[in-house]
Amino acid sequence: MSEDRYNLDDIIKKSFEEAIEYFNKNGIKVEGLKLMILESPELLVQKYRKNKINENTGGWYDSGTIYIIKTHIKNFVDKVLSNLDESSISNLFTISRNEVLWPVYKNDNDIKKVIAKADAESILIHEIGHSILHSIGSNDEWKASFVEFLVYFYKNELYKYPEVYKIMEQNTKKCEKFIQEKNPPAYLPYSLGSCFANDIIYAYENILNKNKESLKLNIKDTIEKLKFFSKDYYVEITKKYNETLRDYIDTANTLNAKYAMLSWITNCLLEKPPNMTNNI
Repeated sequence: MSEDRYNLDDIIKKSFEEAIEYFNKNGIKVEGLKLMILESPELLVQKYRKNKINENTGGWYDSGTIYIIKTHIKNFVDKVLSNLDESSISNLFTISRNEVLWPVYKNDNDIKKVIAKADAESILIHEIGHSILHSIGSNDEWKASFVEFLVYFYKNELYKYPEVYKIMEQNTKKCEKFIQEKNPPAYLPYSLGSCFANDIIYAYENILNKNKESLKLNIKDTIEKLKFFSKDYYVEITKKYNETLRDYIDTANTLNAKYAMLSWITNCLLEKPPNMTNNI
């Protein structure tokens, strides 16, 4: 991937600063974290052994330092672009992270820069999430992935856009598929963490608070509640919530379809034929 239109180091540093600022603005104190930008995962492999670090590793948190790997971001951008037709990309498009769809707005910016920023931001939020969860004594990949999707969604104010909920509804179906797999992939905790966040946001913002009469979801309270969820039951927790939400969505879609049919039939029955006079 060419970097002639932007500086990846600058994107990473700015995304790191913005993420920390967002957490602090929402009452979640984040301080003292160091950022180390690596060209490749080799240093991490030497330090943490190969069984923990692989080509899919984009970031790492340890003892107050967040590591982020540039080759991962470059490869991710290339992979996304290989599946997109740049000439026909709309303002809203999606990137797939562990098979969960993430909404991204282009806003007339360079597409490579947009994808790189979305990936860097997500990785950094995930690793900062680990540091926060570690501080409350409840740290695992499912919860860090929950924080990642939650904060990415609200930091980018995606709750404002009705079209985003169509993507989130697709995710509810993807999550249902993940849970049913007999041989789940190694990244399942990451996928289900994002799924759980997707489902809760969808239920709150598009069903319970659809008219925006209440405040948006409280980020601090939501993250703090994660300590009450056992990592041993993350599949069951995600499954039960997803099943309930899918039942609601399917029922709502059925009712909407029946409403549309009733409306059409009623209008047809009550409409006067062209040859009727006003006296009849």
